[in-house]
Amino acid sequence: MISKDMGDIAESDDWEEIQEEIGDYNQLLLVFDEGIGKELKIDPNKAASYKDYEVAPTIRITLSRKKQDADEDRFTEIITALKKDRVLKNGNMIVEYISTNGVLLEDEEWSKSF
Repeated sequence: MISKDMGDIAESDDWEEIQEEIGDYNQLLLVFDEGIGKELKIDPNKAASYKDYEVAPTIRITLSRKKQDADEDRFTEIITALKKDRVLKNGNMIVEYISTNGVLLEDEEWSKSF
């Protein structure tokens, strides 16, 4: 979603700037509740888009750097762009800061529900 190596996930002029400001990341996960498929009666053998359902995934981003002053604004911009471009209606975003050898660089994660 934010890597320079991946394509944009939404049609927005903001993505390139956001990618440059945030930099590289170690990992990005988009997670849905384990039972959501059963609850919504989604057939795992037939392709379906989460956009077809009212779901709230968790987006977890792991950055291999320390927190920067502008991070909250940057992550809020990502959320705004996801909603504006109708990629997601709601969800949770969590950002953690970990060194390349797996040591936590910040005591707390950044998180926001939208």
